[in-house]
Amino acid sequence: MNTPSSATTRWFAAAGCALLLACGGDTQPAVDTAIGDDATADTAGADDTAGEVDAASADDTATTDDTAADVAQDTAAPLCSYVEPKCSDQQIAALRFTDTPSGGDITEEGTITGEFLSHVDATAGGFNGTLGYTYARFTDAGLVAVDISDEESLDDMTWDIALRRYIIRLNSGVSGPSCVMGGRTGPSTTWEGLTAPPEAITYHAEQYYIGEACEYVPEPSGIGSPQTVLSSFWSYPGCVAMTDFIYVVALRDGRHVKVQVLSYYDPDAQKTCDTTDSAPTPNGSGNIRMRWAFLD
Repeated sequence: MNTPSSATTRWFAAAGCALLLACGGDTQPAVDTAIGDDATADTAGADDTAGEVDAASADDTATTDDTAADVAQDTAAPLCSYVEPKCSDQQIAALRFTDTPSGGDITEEGTITGEFLSHVDATAGGFNGTLGYTYARFTDAGLVAVDISDEESLDDMTWDIALRRYIIRLNSGVSGPSCVMGGRTGPSTTWEGLTAPPEAITYHAEQYYIGEACEYVPEPSGIGSPQTVLSSFWSYPGCVAMTDFIYVVALRDGRHVKVQVLSYYDPDAQKTCDTTDSAPTPNGSGNIRMRWAFLD
């Protein structure tokens, strides 16, 4: 374990590098990537949700393990200070951020001690809906909702994770003023076997806008949605299929959470999508269920 001073130095160094990528340039064109009950994608309007991508995480959909040389943040990260997100105007306009709180409910469905199974209503009003993200923070009592609007999230340190349709954002980088970062574990990682923060893992801040011109970075499926730190939890063979990847999220208070998204549709519809590459109608799209647990 590194000392607090050395961990802090490394964190600010990594944060400084990320901030060099941020900017405030021309507004990007609106993007529409809603996926709903008819399991189709429309790329003609404003984005269905917002997310992130670290410029270095464009390969985050690969199946190779992260290496120690890629580690961008010490796993004992201290509390961080407020850092104003860059490219806020661009994402408010192009990603249809709301100016009033409009997130859905969060229900705990888990029965395993020390592990949570959170059902998040991230439907945003349904297919092509206009409601905002559901904001939440990880606590020992479960996933707790934070009642803020999308625009307020860009200035709020209290939330950890935000969900809207199939997009999940973390509170860091261009997505928010905090330092909640995430990394994907290797394909050989098992849920039961992951009991502590991995030593060799890359933690990314949200960077779905990059460069001085605030260039928009889409995830690689081709449907136009923003690439976020956790965007590889799904693939799109014709419906939103689960990849079953396991992520580690480094929180602002120095703790770590393992996260696995189990479904985007209702559970039975998700099984159909995952096995046939097609989702039935209706399918309950946007009802995200994810299991998570603290690692320290």
